[in-house]
Amino acid sequence: MVPAQIVAVLNHPAFTPEKLGSLEMVQNIGAPLHLEFKQRINALLPGRFYELYGLTEGLMTILDKHDAVRKLGSVGCPPPFMDIKVLREDGTECAPGEVGEICGRSPCLMSGYYKRPDLTAKAIVGGWLHSGDAGYLDEDGYLFLVDRLKDMIISGGVNVYPKDIEEVVVQHPAVQEAAVFGAADARWGEVPVAGVVLREGATVGRDDLIAWTNARVAAKFQRIVDVVFFEELPRNVAGKTLKREMREAYARR
Repeated sequence: MVPAQIVAVLNHPAFTPEKLGSLEMVQNIGAPLHLEFKQRINALLPGRFYELYGLTEGLMTILDKHDAVRKLGSVGCPPPFMDIKVLREDGTECAPGEVGEICGRSPCLMSGYYKRPDLTAKAIVGGWLHSGDAGYLDEDGYLFLVDRLKDMIISGGVNVYPKDIEEVVVQHPAVQEAAVFGAADARWGEVPVAGVVLREGATVGRDDLIAWTNARVAAKFQRIVDVVFFEELPRNVAGKTLKREMREAYARR
């Protein structure tokens, strides 16, 4: 179930938690939930909530409902027989709270790509699978995702993580979903643009949403320059947002 479907269920006028009283487990995998969605799921849906972080190549961490209360922004910690670490570009290990590439090692992860030793050699270095995701570990060993490294926006030499901006945009009462991507810019190299799906029956102007968002982001380099409205965000078969398609479509405008 993608975030839009979750929101639709929770916002349905006929929904009450009692109607799902027999629900024992809710799992999310494929893409991290926005904090707003996670809070509502934990508050309104009965049963145990698990958020799983992993790749097609295997599972890395698990966050359950009880940990979500104190580690809301996290995707959990590794299960038994799983090791994770966060590495800098030079291969050294990051300190707690320092952002780098998430890497894992476990019997549960793939041993290699079928008949592609070249790709295997790039993905698995020294026995550690490199995820291509940026994140950090806190002092307790809980993993926090920042973004896909390939989706990171470099604006004026500063690393801008779309997820930080998306968490702001989805707080607008008219917004159901948001995906931020980088657009080419002659001065800054790249600038953030927000792709937005509105709630059913809701309206907000482009300029109003830009101003609302930019008044609330943490830093000037996170300010969006444009908003593109979608009926639904482009996704792959696993439900992941295809930001590359959004960037390419925006460039062709």
